[in-house]
Amino acid sequence: MQFIVEPAIFEHFPGLLLPVAVAWGIENQMTRPAVTGRWQEVWAEAGQAAKAYGNAQSHPRVRPWRERFSAMGVSGKEFPSSAEALLRRALKGGEPFSINPLVDWYNAISLRYVVPAGGFDLAAMDGALELRLSRAGDTFLALDADKPLEMPPGEVSYAIGQTVLTRHFVWRQARGGLIEPGTREVFLVSEVLGEVGQEVAEQVREAFTSGLQANFGVASQSFLLDVQHPAIEW
Repeated sequence: MQFIVEPAIFEHFPGLLLPVAVAWGIENQMTRPAVTGRWQEVWAEAGQAAKAYGNAQSHPRVRPWRERFSAMGVSGKEFPSSAEALLRRALKGGEPFSINPLVDWYNAISLRYVVPAGGFDLAAMDGALELRLSRAGDTFLALDADKPLEMPPGEVSYAIGQTVLTRHFVWRQARGGLIEPGTREVFLVSEVLGEVGQEVAEQVREAFTSGLQANFGVASQSFLLDVQHPAIEW
């Protein structure tokens, strides 16, 4: 399998780093108290720490996303990064939402480092995964939609063939490739802007690999993509 990043992505997001981990044999249906506990802990800590900035969009690891999208003519308010959306909810306090152990676990990584993090079910992938600008003929099936949406060209998207898996890079995920309780093969990725830096990207990569082993008992392959290394194969 392949993951390929189009050169235009690095032009819009200079210095972008993409920590990636792929793993197989995951059991994602059983209750995992350690994951639940960590998710609750990080949720509370992140919400408390973010109060110093007044709101989620002013956090120094969130603000650059708004600036980069604004430069592309995209409203950061209308299409906030997933890290901003998580931080907003954590700021409100209360108990964190829960989806399934794997998603709760990588959401905890996202909030811990205040960077977007997500994943796709590898079993749903038929062809190379690309991070590219959308083009004519691409479609996106939202979680709450009955039929696919024709994509406008020029949106930063994860895609397989003409099927878009995310809109506006780190905003919203499609139904295809979604991490479900039955997921056993996973592709994990985080998006670390150049303004956030190499050290954070390396920390997230390590958090992926060590967390998969500690919490799910599986080894993984990990990678770090950048403008000099825009493609991987496994």
